[in-house]
Amino acid sequence: MRTSIGTKPRSIMSAAAIILLCFMPFSVSAFAPIQQQALHAPTKTIRIHTTLSLSNSDNNGGDDGGIDDFESNRMDIVRSLQKSFYMPESPTAIPDGDNDDETASYVTSSCPRAQLDESTGKIINLPLWRVGWIETPGRRNCLNVHEGIYTHMFESILSTQSDTNDPLYFGHLYLPGGTKAAKSGEERYRLKTWREELDDDDRFDNYSKSSTLNAPDISTPSVDRSAVVGCLMQIVDHRRMEDGRLMLLVQAVERFVVDEVLETLPYSVANVQILLDKEDVQFKGDDNDKNEQVDENFCKYLRGDAVTASFFYHDYEFNKPKLPLGEKNNSYLSKDDVPWLEISNLLPFAGYSSDDVSLNAANEKSSSMQESLLSSINNGDASSNFAEGELSMEEQLFNGGILWDPPSIQNVIVRRSLDTSDCDALETLLWLAMDDFCRATGFNLPEEVRVLMPPEMDYLDQMPSEHALSPLYPKIRRQRRLSYLAPALIENLEEVGKGIRHIWLNTPSTNARLRGALERYDYLNNKLMGQFE
Repeated sequence: MRTSIGTKPRSIMSAAAIILLCFMPFSVSAFAPIQQQALHAPTKTIRIHTTLSLSNSDNNGGDDGGIDDFESNRMDIVRSLQKSFYMPESPTAIPDGDNDDETASYVTSSCPRAQLDESTGKIINLPLWRVGWIETPGRRNCLNVHEGIYTHMFESILSTQSDTNDPLYFGHLYLPGGTKAAKSGEERYRLKTWREELDDDDRFDNYSKSSTLNAPDISTPSVDRSAVVGCLMQIVDHRRMEDGRLMLLVQAVERFVVDEVLETLPYSVANVQILLDKEDVQFKGDDNDKNEQVDENFCKYLRGDAVTASFFYHDYEFNKPKLPLGEKNNSYLSKDDVPWLEISNLLPFAGYSSDDVSLNAANEKSSSMQESLLSSINNGDASSNFAEGELSMEEQLFNGGILWDPPSIQNVIVRRSLDTSDCDALETLLWLAMDDFCRATGFNLPEEVRVLMPPEMDYLDQMPSEHALSPLYPKIRRQRRLSYLAPALIENLEEVGKGIRHIWLNTPSTNARLRGALERYDYLNNKLMGQFE
């Protein structure tokens, strides 16, 4: 049987997507070894451009009609559909020898590339991966994607890759219960914008002690609902498995808040606002009244400049290692081909690049942004005509409880005064506390953390990294990375660290995150030394 697929009508595209979803398996995990038996491709190959060719099972190929042959043929169909449906968007020359009438054109996916709008600091058309765990900036993960909806989503994203190697983005958004919760019909699991979340009177209800008709087995120890603050993820490398799964090496580069929901089927797509720390973009000068209100109409364009400046640092802050699987080719991997131990060495934190050439342009962009910001503040643009405006987005998120400072720990002896608010001082104190913790437990900090040690603190017991950060790299960005990674090291220790990754993601400032991490290290050190009040 031979079936032709046209150039790009939406009805045919939709039908092809539905067929793909029907053929694909149904679950998803992060860095989970594949449990199913890998399926080996048949010896006969099917060459597909815009024509789908299927072989009869009663030919001379020796098919025995068994389950292995059935699954192998099923995956043959899936791969054929993928090759025709997920073609790159740019025109591709038809290979020599395939210039017959049946290969007149290529079918491409209709997924638009997620891109940064530099004027507002928003990521437009961002596909969302809604799963039951949380990521924070600076982390790296290896995803084993094998749920039909999400293999379709990621194949669509990969099909937009261009010759310029522009970054491939998707959004990681916490949803307790994952796809199961999304299908439950519960209002609390519906994808919302941050404005809709602020208007929801039920958002602080705790569902952990009661079950519901639609999702009786989905609950958490805290407020149980879909998040609106998530992480912007970048795909670094990928491989396709024999059974249709995708292996993706990804890293979290920024955080965001959902600003506009565009689609919910077959997967969610949204416009999201990149959410910087307070230190990255301050809408009030040092001499301004701290109670003075700032108009969001003033903030949004300066925020766009600040986000654009932040993205300039990504080339240095996130190296791009390859999966340790050799050169890419057209073959599909079996689970026996995957070196799980070598992959684990790339996790869980992202590393810095050894090439700091991008820092000059990044610092120049950041300096220009700060000058523009100070000029606007000094001219009084921030507070003029506020009566007709609204609070900045960041203030609305904090006042509404979407962003919050880490909760304090009672009865802990701290090594700082209560008015310590300088990031430089907090960074120093945190490193001293981490050094005490490592000395008491025998724990060695990973390389990705030691590289963040200030050069003047080489007197600590922890050995400085052999790969020092560039002197061109701003210390406030080093401090921001530390504020995420330091608490990640103790997130499995007792109640002070467990289950609170969302708190670090939702903390509004580097300063507050450093203070929260310092307090928890002091708590653990007090307990190790028996020094409770």
